[in-house]
Amino acid sequence: MFQTDANPESRIAGAAALLADIRRGRREPCPGLPEGLAPASIAEAEAIQLATYAALGWNIAGWKVGRTRGQAIACPLPGATVAPATDATLHLPIGCAMELEVALQLRQGLDATLLAALQPADLPAMADAVILFEFCESRFIDHRQASDLDKLADCVTNGSCAFGPATGPWSWADLETLEMRLTVDGIEVARHAGPHGAVPLAELLAAWRDRCLAIGHLPRAGEVITLGSQTGMLPVPAAGGLLVGEWAGRGNLACQVAPLGS
Repeated sequence: MFQTDANPESRIAGAAALLADIRRGRREPCPGLPEGLAPASIAEAEAIQLATYAALGWNIAGWKVGRTRGQAIACPLPGATVAPATDATLHLPIGCAMELEVALQLRQGLDATLLAALQPADLPAMADAVILFEFCESRFIDHRQASDLDKLADCVTNGSCAFGPATGPWSWADLETLEMRLTVDGIEVARHAGPHGAVPLAELLAAWRDRCLAIGHLPRAGEVITLGSQTGMLPVPAAGGLLVGEWAGRGNLACQVAPLGS
């Protein structure tokens, strides 16, 4: 089914079909995209993201920004897996990992003119700063062994996201140096204090804007742009527990997780 030739369009379609089948549970995770399907560039990896979402019938509800091979990138997040946190217990798969992040949630949609003219300095007036948990699920057996481009094609292990309410007025200085703490059942498991791990952040927001423009996506009110983990990727305890992410001076976000796989 996934045999292909050196044609980029065939590689993209084949890789997207494979990743979509793994996400549906029709196939087991693989070591990496097989020879003949692996992206040859960042552009091909990003095309695989969109083709996978099209195969699954998913819409874009947010973005995960970061860097791959030193280049600022923006990965789409599907509407089915990005939601405000609630009191409901979360049910996550076995092997799931967690990342504590700061994110921006748009208060308004952007038309083509606003998007094209958008500068990072404009965002404090257009978006709320929120605390976000990203729950990571790789389509590869061991994401650490997959290539950078394979991981990018797979939206950098994104599984789902839960985010909290607005934390109040903010500036880029608030995001570029911050203190965050992650506890599980009251026990501290990670802490970050100092510069944001992805500075300069303006480059990442410019990459998000340019990616939206390139694919003709007009961001809607409520979309989330998450800026990367401040506590690293850590395993969610197999027994579950109460996860609390704290952003010093700006509040916290709590998520109750059931035993994994339940």
